[in-house]
Amino acid sequence: MHTALPLLTAVAIGAPTPGGTPPAGAYGTSKKSVTVAALDTSNQKLHIHWPSNATAGEKFPLVSYLHGLAGGGISMIAYERLFSDIASYGFVVVAPSGCSYGCKDKVEAPYTNCGGLLDVAPKGWGSYYGEQLKAIEYAKNESAAGDDVFSLVDWSTGVGISGHSMGGQATTITASDACAKQWNIKAAALHHPADGKTPAGNIGVNVSIPLAAFTSSGDSIWPETHDIYYNSSMTPKVYRDQTGFSHLEPLLIVNAVGTYNPWLATMTAAWFKVYLNGAATGMWHDMIYDKTSPTSLCNYAPMTACETVEQ
Repeated sequence: MHTALPLLTAVAIGAPTPGGTPPAGAYGTSKKSVTVAALDTSNQKLHIHWPSNATAGEKFPLVSYLHGLAGGGISMIAYERLFSDIASYGFVVVAPSGCSYGCKDKVEAPYTNCGGLLDVAPKGWGSYYGEQLKAIEYAKNESAAGDDVFSLVDWSTGVGISGHSMGGQATTITASDACAKQWNIKAAALHHPADGKTPAGNIGVNVSIPLAAFTSSGDSIWPETHDIYYNSSMTPKVYRDQTGFSHLEPLLIVNAVGTYNPWLATMTAAWFKVYLNGAATGMWHDMIYDKTSPTSLCNYAPMTACETVEQ
């Protein structure tokens, strides 16, 4: 059985593989962090990134993102480039920073009522997805109260969910049918998710919304992403295993090999453009599905494996 690598102690295997420069987002971005009492007491900071130069009346979908093992607290700084890049394409990103080594609250009721407390490995992470839902709830409440940032959220599109390592595992649980319906979640993007195996099978079978699964050949736990993806019968879905890069692909860590790949933010944003913004044709759709384009998901860089299933 494979296990998740701690983010800041993981061995970064495989050098980055060039893929050219992705198209820049159209927006400048701003960020802030707030304390949210509902979040796990291990750390109650919520990090928020949003487009800072929106035109009057412009609205954007919300993406709720979960960090990986050891990635919360001060280590959230390593995710800031990813969050900013996603926001620059026209999204409001919220990311709780607690539960670095598992949540103190092992139940997180009533937030985990929709998906249950699955017996995931490593132990201690079954309630983590409740943090993702708390972040959505906070954003919605603040939006209703007229908060300047969360008033930018377009709730009519539905919500996107994403996460890295243990956060990717938790995101897979959030993507189950009951949670997706309760919280109006419309699409998920997994970044190098941790083990999906449980005594009853694989959490991938619970996925009920469009799923993008991202891994790389330099990540020793790439089979976790593969297994979650192939255990999901939901379509549309896509699987990208880029040659090179490590488990740390979403992170910007100085002097660490195999870290931040800007294309990860671009392709994650493209996925949400299609399934939140409704880009059924055009640039964003083609960036995912056009197999003839040199800058599409399976072509922008060397791939160890890549699959797109639109229907």
